[in-house]
Amino acid sequence: MGTVIYQAVDITAGYGKKIVLKNLSLDLEQGSCTFIVGANGSGKSTLFSVLTGIKKMRSGQLLIDGKIAEARQLQKQIGYVPQDNPLFAELTVKDNLLLWYGGKEALQKELTGGVIEKLGLNEVLKKRVSTLSGGMQKRVSIGCAMAGNPRILIMDEPGAALDPECKEILYAYLADYRKAGGTVLMSSHEKADLEMGDMVYLLSEGRLKERNTI
Repeated sequence: MGTVIYQAVDITAGYGKKIVLKNLSLDLEQGSCTFIVGANGSGKSTLFSVLTGIKKMRSGQLLIDGKIAEARQLQKQIGYVPQDNPLFAELTVKDNLLLWYGGKEALQKELTGGVIEKLGLNEVLKKRVSTLSGGMQKRVSIGCAMAGNPRILIMDEPGAALDPECKEILYAYLADYRKAGGTVLMSSHEKADLEMGDMVYLLSEGRLKERNTI
């Protein structure tokens, strides 16, 4: 067993009178890759929004290193790639990245040997996001999410818009990220994706059920 660095404990969340997550708990170990699967509308995006601190929960706790995590700590420790790319379409790739990295100096460190180079973004830095393919936009979103070197990377179905070449680049990056101690949590409908995970959970009726250990 590895070191558990992030925990969701008895999380309940929903919208209005509708309860989506019911006393849900999840442990993430350092260096692990965990998948969440489930039918459309099962609550995967809601779960990720809660885990990243975007959506408030009705009850429960989020802990990092065994201590209750505040919103600011979640923002610093977690990189999040939602289904819809959070990018400014009319800005260049470089300008989008600068907004997340907070300046040229921090971004420059990632252009050679860092996440930007590993994701193959150097060649499109001057292009507007609106001119890029869906797969390349997803890579830019991941590059933005990795600003500040978060310990945990959460991705909501990242492979949906990726062609085989983009997937290969993404998975190679994730392998390096995990070797360096990074922790990955993501959702996917694709069986091939699940093979790279350590654990797969099924989200059903507001709770997680261990589906498979790989």
